[in-house]
Amino acid sequence: MALSLSNVNADFLQLILCMMVGHYIIGAPLYGAALFLFANVWTLYFAGNLRHFSRKSRSSSHLVAWLLLSASVMAGLALIFVFPTIFHTAAANLVSFFVLLIAARNILSWKVNDALNKPGLANRIYKGLFQLLFFLPCLFFVWVLDIENPTVLWTILAGYAITGLLLSYQSSTMASLSKYISNMRRNNMGEIFSYKMFSNMSLYAQIALSLGVLMYICYVSFSTQSFSAGTYAYMGIWVVAVLLFSELFSRLVNRRGWVLSLNLFIVGAAMWIAGSLMMLHVKGVWESTLWACFWGFGLACITSVLNRYNRDFKLVARLADRKVSDRDLHFMSLITQIIAVIFSNCIMLCVVTVWVFIIPVSNEPGLAPLFRSILVQLPVLSMLASIFFALRQPLDERSRQKLLVYTSGINHNRPTKQNLRSNLVDRKRVKFGVKIIAFFVKPFLHLRVRGQDNMDKTNFPSIFVCNHGIIYGPIAAVIYLPTYFRPWIDRKMVDRKMAAQEMYSRFIYRIPLPWKRVKIAIARGLSYPVTWALNSFNPIPVEKNSLRNVMSTFDDTVKVLAEGDNVLIFPEKPRRVKRGNKMTVEHLTDSVGRMFTGFANIGRMYYNTTGKCLRFYPIYADRRHRTFSIGEPVTFDPVNDPHDEKQRITDLLHERMLDMARPEIHQRH
Repeated sequence: MALSLSNVNADFLQLILCMMVGHYIIGAPLYGAALFLFANVWTLYFAGNLRHFSRKSRSSSHLVAWLLLSASVMAGLALIFVFPTIFHTAAANLVSFFVLLIAARNILSWKVNDALNKPGLANRIYKGLFQLLFFLPCLFFVWVLDIENPTVLWTILAGYAITGLLLSYQSSTMASLSKYISNMRRNNMGEIFSYKMFSNMSLYAQIALSLGVLMYICYVSFSTQSFSAGTYAYMGIWVVAVLLFSELFSRLVNRRGWVLSLNLFIVGAAMWIAGSLMMLHVKGVWESTLWACFWGFGLACITSVLNRYNRDFKLVARLADRKVSDRDLHFMSLITQIIAVIFSNCIMLCVVTVWVFIIPVSNEPGLAPLFRSILVQLPVLSMLASIFFALRQPLDERSRQKLLVYTSGINHNRPTKQNLRSNLVDRKRVKFGVKIIAFFVKPFLHLRVRGQDNMDKTNFPSIFVCNHGIIYGPIAAVIYLPTYFRPWIDRKMVDRKMAAQEMYSRFIYRIPLPWKRVKIAIARGLSYPVTWALNSFNPIPVEKNSLRNVMSTFDDTVKVLAEGDNVLIFPEKPRRVKRGNKMTVEHLTDSVGRMFTGFANIGRMYYNTTGKCLRFYPIYADRRHRTFSIGEPVTFDPVNDPHDEKQRITDLLHERMLDMARPEIHQRH
């Protein structure tokens, strides 16, 4: 993550320390937590110079930000001035002094670290001496406290020293960020669609992560009646252990070069949500530890993917003809994280203020458990929002590989750049319909994939030729074909109006309803999700009503292949059958019908464009035996006569698909 691990740990540990001080001085740990959250919001806001950033950016979340900041001001003023008066606790001023001491140390530490940011033993000694100077007022504070338990006093001193040590090792991020924002003219990445999705994905994920830790710490206060110094030590150890595990996992992933994809982010988010919900409801040390590890592993997956993706946007900026440096990306990521910390602190401050002022005076016994239950859902809702933007992110692993190839100069042609710009820079269309379809449909198919060893990925791109089987073949291919591809889809099915007419004429008219208007309404209603899902495949629209349109489809296919994408087609001829008084068309469900031969011309067109021989892979989706078979490819031969070669490719593909459709005959041979 953009901020160093030492700074993240210092924030959470200082929160626990302020809770401990509030607990032992006035018996209200949440009062100390609320004061720290209030101080942390405004020290980050002013030290990071975010007031200037809000003027220069045009984010639509400004209203939400100002509402949260305004609510935090009112909550903070109520805590500082109203709380001591209502509850008659003059000693609350001591808690305010300690929180003020923490905030002042944070601000001055950022400035000192910025002045002494060069490596060397002398600078480290100066940083240590500065922390020692700030340790003296803490000694005086502990000396004047009227606490008889020496363990508590030593724990406060140790916590203050440890957090100071972490701050002294922190890099000079805040001071540098303030200078960067002062000199920043505009956000060069703000108009890039893929970066917008990444920023939202990162913002909501980091709000969820920060809010999740804060919620866990404060939830212990909500649900625990008796506290001891050991309770606070346990919370501190838990925070350090979880974040340290996340940091070590991220380093291991980067060192090993593991694939960090959006799928890993979504899996990590799901694990984090499960851990968040379960570790607050289970009883027992081992169960809580297990779910905490689950929670930490999800956190590690999320942060690792965010780090990887942030580096990729330097290439996206080049594609968009924008000048963006590593320093720009670092500070933009830092701004996102600080905004996330401020948002989560504001939300938690409002929550704690309600708990401090409203819950104690309410006469409803069920209000406190209900309030605690609602609190657990807040980080989960934020993480679900992050998953939503991750699903909309067009920079998936395939797009990233194409981007790397293009920016390295290996495939530096204009169609590739236009396609990448359309996907990553200008894209406005939702693209995650295919992921949703695969997620919900795959558990019901349970197909065994055969023949993967026939695929030679070193000779990609290729064309995959699949049987239709009404709609079974396309669905099975979309879910089980183990490579990236762009499918041929009838243009009628990617246009909402034409799709409604097509579905009505194919099968909806058969619905046993006496009202034709109802059937038409059903077709129109179905056309919305169908066209949305099909367009999310990034298809190649196919038109069959004229030779000119067919050749246009072939030209588009060759361009797609030249960009390195595989193509999936369904060239099987449908049969004309009579249903009642109406003629319609349908495909075979247990075999392979005759095939159009024109698609094989793509082999020669691709050869004339690239000088490479295209491979055609036969595929058969078998509903009866629940198999998805990939056969041996048929390679285009430029020596043969064009007409003979077209027929040869079609006949061989049809023959191999028939063999896969008759597995008992194939096994006998």
